[in-house]
Parts: sequence; structure tokens; C-alpha cells
Amino acid sequence: MQPPGSPSGSAVAAGGVSATGEVTWEEYSIEAVESYQRQGRAVFVDFTAAWCLSCQVNKRTVLSSNRTEEAFSEADVALLRADWTRRDARIADALQSLGRSGVPVYALYPPVPGAAPELLPEILTHGIVLRALERLPESTALR
Repeated sequence: MQPPGSPSGSAVAAGGVSATGEVTWEEYSIEAVESYQRQGRAVFVDFTAAWCLSCQVNKRTVLSSNRTEEAFSEADVALLRADWTRRDARIADALQSLGRSGVPVYALYPPVPGAAPELLPEILTHGIVLRALERLPESTALR
């Protein structure tokens, strides 16, 4: 895995939207969240699992939609995916630190080092995601 913000051979930025508009999700790590926050970028973390029906519905109907992807791009939000399909202990610890014990969990970290995330509801809509992005500090808010 490349460090956050490092260019890759395919010119796709880690955890965000490339210059060609391709949306990419980086594997979750708390170090990546902290690195992006230090860079002044907001971070959206999708805590998910293959066996989680709500996760898959939200992914297909909201997170993978053009409307949501464009909003993430406009707000320059880094995108991380925490796949808990195999009940990884590192992700379980992250969930516990957020006061949660299962998936789905959607966490939007502001672009402020060490700032706590806003936790979005388990069932997402475009409006919920867009309003959360609009609440980000002015430096990354939708314009």
C-alpha cells in the first residue's frame, strides 16, 4: 500500500478521486486518517462487510452513485474502506473506539488533526451524505 497522497503508477490518487475522475477507496488504517487530517483533508471511512446487507445496499445506491462521488470529489475528501468481512481485530478496535460494535458505520472526519468524526446513520441517502459534507469546515466544504 502506498502512503496517503502518494502517486501510483496508474495516476490514481489513493483514497479519493483521480484527475481523470476515477473514484478509488484506500484500505483503512488510523494512520491514513491521521495523515490526511494533517494534510488538511477530510476523510470518509466506510466500515463495511461483504455479509452486511445494509452495507451493500448503501454502497450500491448511495456511495457508488455519480452524485455522491462528485460531492466527495468537490469537497476533496479522502475515501477509506474498513472491510470487516473477516472480523479483523484492528477494525473491531476502531469500531469500539467509535462506540460501535458492528457494521455499517460511516465516519466523516473533519480536516483538523485529531478531530473526532461525525457518525452518519446506518441507512444512507444522498441528502444525508451531502449535508454532512456541507457541515465540514469551510476549507473543504462544498461550494
